[in-house]
Amino acid sequence: MKKNTLLKTRNVLNKILILFFLISFCATFSQKHNFKEIKITEPICTYHPDPEPFDKSKIENLRKSVNLTNSACSNFVVNYDGFTPEAQAAFQYAVDIWAHIIESPVPINVNAKFEVLGQNTLGSASPETLNTISGVPGIDPNAWYPAALYEKLLGQDRGEFGGTNDIKASFNSNFDFYFGLDGNPPSGKHDFVSIVLHELGHGLGFVGFARKNELVGELRSNNRALIYDNYIQNNENVSILSLPDPSVELLTAITSNNLFSNSPTAVTQNANILPKIYTPSEFNQGSSYSHWDEFVFPAGNSNSLMTPRIASGEANHNPGDITIGFFKDMGWGICSTLSIDEVNVSSNINVWPNPFTDHITIRFTNLNSNKLQIKLADIKGSLIFSKQVTYDGGDSINLNDLDNLQKGIYFMTITNTSSNLRFTEKIVKY
Repeated sequence: MKKNTLLKTRNVLNKILILFFLISFCATFSQKHNFKEIKITEPICTYHPDPEPFDKSKIENLRKSVNLTNSACSNFVVNYDGFTPEAQAAFQYAVDIWAHIIESPVPINVNAKFEVLGQNTLGSASPETLNTISGVPGIDPNAWYPAALYEKLLGQDRGEFGGTNDIKASFNSNFDFYFGLDGNPPSGKHDFVSIVLHELGHGLGFVGFARKNELVGELRSNNRALIYDNYIQNNENVSILSLPDPSVELLTAITSNNLFSNSPTAVTQNANILPKIYTPSEFNQGSSYSHWDEFVFPAGNSNSLMTPRIASGEANHNPGDITIGFFKDMGWGICSTLSIDEVNVSSNINVWPNPFTDHITIRFTNLNSNKLQIKLADIKGSLIFSKQVTYDGGDSINLNDLDNLQKGIYFMTITNTSSNLRFTEKIVKY
């Protein structure tokens, strides 16, 4: 009896010691790397029905989903609250689509509710928290990251014991949704899979921080903007981050109908045209600034999923190459089975080492001699250098003397218009 009591006491003490170690480790890790976090209490983005009828003849190109027969590249863990069996099945189908698009070594935890929302709201979502940290390669310490993306870049759950919630989403149980998986909703019903895909996209990072506060616009919180905000500019190449914050100028910008994404891969996927952001003259909290423009990417367009409205009878089961390209540039890994590479199929390009310190080697396979334009831009899209090199058909090109660059994230773009070659790669300077 005494022996059993002693063993129990020892087990309890061991658990206490382990708990103390974990708490001490987390506190030390936080202090060493200057971890910061913002808790999101209200949904940042809301999705509304489009009153205009949808032309059903346009749906054929949008029924095809991502190939779900391949292995998933990430693991979503969903806590379902209030869902009917058919609603949960449709939600899980949307989850599986995203799991076959983005890569993450860390489970992505979602808290999903099926409940009564506002009369004109299909659903809403946001990251559970916004996070940043210093001293970790690949993470900009001056930007906020949605929780799921932050954990992917960090390579671990941000919580002390794992399983911390990353995305919260709610869907209106009062709506007459179509829960089928075939992307063919009847007229008068809204496709639930498309709506869930859209909201999860916001939770994963397609979300900006711009907001209206009386007569001024605001962008940052605690002197940091979201990673999404790093890729927004007007048509005169003025970054949204360069405007005073808060300011009347910023409010004018986010209600100007004149903002675009300069995400290099998204631009490439949009035929080298800057994709337009939804910024109507009247700022609409939950819609403005955090969607593609509805008129540039209308219903039936392959990139229409992340626009602010969806009509009954409309469906899109793929985020689209422009959106996926934007996700890539924000830091998400993209499943290798997806075809969003910028390089033509006859050649292969590798950039190494990455991260780098003072030099980069660019290696080519199956590329004939060419004049190549090599550009390097910082995370805000500012051009660092541009040089033209003649590739003689050998193995590689070396870029030396890069030790003067500041530590951080950069984008290298290699182009040759005569051969239709375009390649963009995110690189990190230690």
